[in-house]
Amino acid sequence: MDNTHDDPDTCREAALRLIERTRRTRLDLERRLKDKEFAPATIADVLDRLAGVGLVDDVEYARAWLAGRWGRRPSGWRRLHQELRGKGIADADIVRARELLTERGSAPDEVASAAKLVAQARRRYARLDTRVQRQRLYALLARHGYDSDTIRRALELKEPLESGADA
Repeated sequence: MDNTHDDPDTCREAALRLIERTRRTRLDLERRLKDKEFAPATIADVLDRLAGVGLVDDVEYARAWLAGRWGRRPSGWRRLHQELRGKGIADADIVRARELLTERGSAPDEVASAAKLVAQARRRYARLDTRVQRQRLYALLARHGYDSDTIRRALELKEPLESGADA
């Protein structure tokens, strides 16, 4: 016997309870409603209606997440993009969220963010040879999702490297 529920009002109420606590992606809501055994067609209809009135908006979710994430841990756009994709946000929605940040003047300077990470890491690498120090900093920034152009520009900001006396 099928245990799925197909009452759209009950499904909508369950969805509203979920989003009143915290902002959620459409995929997260869909997964949680499936866990509550609502029928897939009912879930799709309810989420479409909620999206139509702006209560489920992956672009806004991604914009708010990006705005909050930047100050906490320096990361490049590539890493942030991957993290949002992991949350079920479509590529087009991520791009639009980034555009909204830029339009509203709240998009962070990626080079400045990378330079901040470099400044923090330089102390750890201070005793290394300048070439090795640069390689380690490059690898660190790449792991944090910065692209090669951003890395190059961030590393050039405080050249020559502050490793003490040259060999």
